[in-house]
Amino acid sequence: MSNNDVKRAKINQIVEDLFRELNKMGDEKEVGELVIEAIQKQHRTLQQNFFGQVLCPVILDFAKRHDEHRYDLRNEASCKCANELKDIVEKSYFPFI
Repeated sequence: MSNNDVKRAKINQIVEDLFRELNKMGDEKEVGELVIEAIQKQHRTLQQNFFGQVLCPVILDFAKRHDEHRYDLRNEASCKCANELKDIVEKSYFPFI
């Protein structure tokens, strides 16, 4: 198994764990607050790197889904919101400091 495969498996497991927690009915807001709290404890350079390398690409992917009509009622609001944020995100620059 290559390093890339190991990294992919590790990231997939992290996302699965996070989404499993989000899927527990009634806990969504608490999970969001706990994620924010955990991010706030990280080094500010890592916070910026996370924003630029994870959150922004997710927003752009959702905006692309909106443009390509690859959504349904379950994620329509997210795709529409991402589409509205697309221009701001595309113009933004997040230096590694």
